[in-house]
Amino acid sequence: MKKDLLTFTKTIGDSTRLMILNHLKTECCVGDLWKKLDRPQNLVSHHLKVLRDAKLIIPEKRGLKVVYRLDKDSLAKNLNQLDKYLQ
Repeated sequence: MKKDLLTFTKTIGDSTRLMILNHLKTECCVGDLWKKLDRPQNLVSHHLKVLRDAKLIIPEKRGLKVVYRLDKDSLAKNLNQLDKYLQ
């Protein structure tokens, strides 16, 4: 198994990160996310870092806030690799 595929599966294997990915269908900042998820801000920030490191989300600085969105190309590539691996 390729290392990036292993990283992808480990990253999405956490329920909080899956919920974050679901909420990032539309752009959100960390303040919006932790309120929606009813999780502490520091925990949401940690999970966002893991998702950024796995290149599944894209951060964009806007003034004092950082807005996050899905990296749809990276997600599609990883899902395609997973599909090929499972066949």
